[in-house]
Amino acid sequence: MIPKIVFKEIPLKLEVEMFSAFLDREHSSRILPKYPQFSTIAEPRLQTIETELIRIRKDRAEEIKTKSLEIEKNWRMIEQNIFETLSEIIQEEWPEREVTAYVSVNPVCPRFLDSWSFSVTFDSKCSNMIITHEISHFLYFKKLKKEFPEITRRNYESPHKEWILSEIIATIILNDPRIKNIIGQNAGYYEKHKAIMIDGKPLTGLIENLYQELVVGKHDFTGFIKEGLRVINLIK
Repeated sequence: MIPKIVFKEIPLKLEVEMFSAFLDREHSSRILPKYPQFSTIAEPRLQTIETELIRIRKDRAEEIKTKSLEIEKNWRMIEQNIFETLSEIIQEEWPEREVTAYVSVNPVCPRFLDSWSFSVTFDSKCSNMIITHEISHFLYFKKLKKEFPEITRRNYESPHKEWILSEIIATIILNDPRIKNIIGQNAGYYEKHKAIMIDGKPLTGLIENLYQELVVGKHDFTGFIKEGLRVINLIK
């Protein structure tokens, strides 16, 4: 049995918290071009963000509703195929649980591992790729927890090396022909991950080579994670 994604409007409180957090990080470069009004935020900070988000959501309510339905419709066309293919690649079964997609005005789309939920931007032109990327994390970390229980939960998040590895692997999986042929789009790495070098070689290229050797060639995803962890720990 595979999960089914439930699409919901993101709770206002969660959206406010997300904007507040991401505006203080490098992700602000993705938010401010779309919402320049957040370049200066008066105190009280959270109240100011909430007031502006309420206005944005009200002004674009019809567009958000229409595009949310379109996102869900497009996803349903590939949902079962994607879930089954991810299970095949990662060599892990899906649990019987609900996965929640929160439709948001936020151009940054985080995932929440403990609740198996994530956000997707309402006007994204690559929503199927975003959804696939995020749900691949859930299955990947399920396998990681089972096979490598010594890795602490906090290391699943930024900026830890295990998080870096998970993001690189998610992109590699998206570009696996078995997934790419369903979605029809190319995925790219974070620029900061592309810049990481180990002994003069790009980290992303080293992980790609391991994927080809161990996942594509030997169907050994656990071995791939093990080698990926070894490589990632060479980062200075």
